[in-house]
Amino acid sequence: MANIVPSFNVTRLPQNRGGILAGQTQGVYITLPDDYQFILNKIIGWFSERVEVELIDHGVSDKRGMGYIILEWEECEVDPLFLAILRDEESVADYTVYTRDLEDL
Repeated sequence: MANIVPSFNVTRLPQNRGGILAGQTQGVYITLPDDYQFILNKIIGWFSERVEVELIDHGVSDKRGMGYIILEWEECEVDPLFLAILRDEESVADYTVYTRDLEDL
């Protein structure tokens, strides 16, 4: 049976934490259409009670006018289920995951 990945239409994202990254933060940079507010509000709601997840920035790019959202997970990996949603959701133009040391802050 195939795994069914939820979309941005779900009200609550099931808890699906990634592994521990001591001394590091892992982030995700998401590129979206310029009308990204619905998705931003959904993400804020999903992670509102997760102290390790921080909304770093959001806005519209200068060259192509595409929406973007930057989130970071402090000392843990990005939730695998969230990454699956980004991978499968048609409204997500692109995304990338990065890791950096907390001492770089």
